[in-house]
Amino acid sequence: MKRIYFIFIALICFLTASAQEKLGIANSNYSSTNSIYLNPASSVDCRTLMQLNLVGLNIYMMNNQAYLPKFNVWDASKGDMQDPKIKTTGFKKFLDVKAEVNAPTFILSNKEIGIGFFIRGRAEASIKNIPAELAQLLVQTKIDTSSQFNIDLKNTRVSEMSWVEYGINFGKMYFKHGKKLIAWGGNLKYLTGINLAYGNIFRLNANVSDTQFDVQNLRAKVRYNQPGWNAGRGVGLDIGITYKKMLNYVDTYFSNSQKSNCKYIDYKYKVGVSLLDLGAIRFTNKTFKGDISGSTTINDYKHTNIDSIIRADFNLTQQLNEPILASLPTAISLQGDLNLGHHFYVNGTWIQGITAARIIGVQKAALISVAPRFETRNIEIAVPVTFHRYIYPQVGAAIRFRTLVIGMDNILPFIAHTNTYGANFYFNLGISIFKNPKCKKSSPRYNPPKIKYEGYTFLSGRNKKKSVSANGQGQAPERTNGRKGRKSSGKKGKKKGVFKKRSQKL
Repeated sequence: MKRIYFIFIALICFLTASAQEKLGIANSNYSSTNSIYLNPASSVDCRTLMQLNLVGLNIYMMNNQAYLPKFNVWDASKGDMQDPKIKTTGFKKFLDVKAEVNAPTFILSNKEIGIGFFIRGRAEASIKNIPAELAQLLVQTKIDTSSQFNIDLKNTRVSEMSWVEYGINFGKMYFKHGKKLIAWGGNLKYLTGINLAYGNIFRLNANVSDTQFDVQNLRAKVRYNQPGWNAGRGVGLDIGITYKKMLNYVDTYFSNSQKSNCKYIDYKYKVGVSLLDLGAIRFTNKTFKGDISGSTTINDYKHTNIDSIIRADFNLTQQLNEPILASLPTAISLQGDLNLGHHFYVNGTWIQGITAARIIGVQKAALISVAPRFETRNIEIAVPVTFHRYIYPQVGAAIRFRTLVIGMDNILPFIAHTNTYGANFYFNLGISIFKNPKCKKSSPRYNPPKIKYEGYTFLSGRNKKKSVSANGQGQAPERTNGRKGRKSSGKKGKKKGVFKKRSQKL
């Protein structure tokens, strides 16, 4: 019942997660092991033949409740930092955190297909609709009794889930004609569940003071399991499609192949749409299902055993060791990328979670991002500007040196003094083969075509000074005066021949 305490009152750990998608590198043409998570079709026509990611990490946190005022990283490293402050006005409060570990991932992009596999561990959650007054109550140790207030919650949702996924990627060029290229792709994933904690407060009316929590009406449900390896199993699916307007004709184009002399054709712009994390996990290991309703008054609620009060004073219906089906953070995404020329691009990304609040599982936070970037084979730099939940702006930066990627979504604390509500860091380390080794073989020896003229055979091209006679023996070509069989030698013969031609015309 300790989980009920976590979900019901307090939301006190205030720990949730949302998905931040490494937006500095997710649209790269050279980092297929990262881009397939945003759109699986990106493994097709990638400018890297083969890429193996060895290890990667992504940690993200964002909230609109607590912040570090006028925070600067360099000042903080010297011990000059103000205490955190709490913001109680404005929108309903949230805190988003994500942890992701990337294990070995391999992608091959060749000819008309992309194929590979990946392993990664994820911990995600979601929370929303927390009133500012309740957030203030939870972080303060004491408040003035005169500051009593009412709480009216509707569909306040708290959820957390962690799992490991083993997936395969496949993509193919679906259509290529003229300067148009369409590719589709998908990720099929087998999921191993580890942990689930879910609570939805459908309705909570209460009066709150410093020492008393008067609950007038409560309706909520709780679902959780005891954490453990292989506590649940499931499947997931990502699907995506990409349209490219190319700069040249692609009817006979094959990516990273000898058929196209290993030359890639760049695009003028591309547009992609994808459906992410469609699927669910069925948890079966030591599960708990509870539905709570009723009313009561809790005195000295910060030092009271909430578990016993819930059991004694509320209507509690519970089920033990019954399977729980939990949804993945399903979302839809739209991507656009414009080629500005000279290795400069600018992309836009939109992500919207579509998991309903009443569905057990985790939700993906909405965002919109614009990221200009400069990319070549060896180096890439991007500066994403992201609006988390469409409202809260962040300016980030990412750099790639071949296959080493380092990035973050909030770099302002490094360059200015600013109120800081969140932080993010990610990196990837791997190995890439950019060019097909078969294209590095030396070209066959050039054999220039032979040209016959008046009984002599000349070699064109680089060897045009050489010639062979009609019988095949190599020798210098002899000059003639225009009459078959007659030879001229020296200046005298040449002038004589010219004089004859001119006299004939006269």
